[in-house]
Amino acid sequence: MAREIANLDRSGQQLRAANDFGSLPIINIKARCFLNLGWLSKISPLKTADCLRDNMHKKLMELSTQCQQLPAERSGHFVWIDQPELIVAAVRLLL
Repeated sequence: MAREIANLDRSGQQLRAANDFGSLPIINIKARCFLNLGWLSKISPLKTADCLRDNMHKKLMELSTQCQQLPAERSGHFVWIDQPELIVAAVRLLL
């Protein structure tokens, strides 16, 4: 997680540079919320993070004509921890 946070700026630059992947298949896994804090999520500033995340996922869906979104309803940001089976499902969809 520390490495991810340390590279947020570079990741943001890479996303801004991406604008068209044609028909390249993309699986966009979207967590229910940025962090799963239970009732604290309703009163925390994470609502702002969730709005930014929603906007990012919307833009990701526009990068390819072959983009599909998989909802991770029981996950926060760390889908690979909360719902690893979705990662496997995404890979299978691409194969």
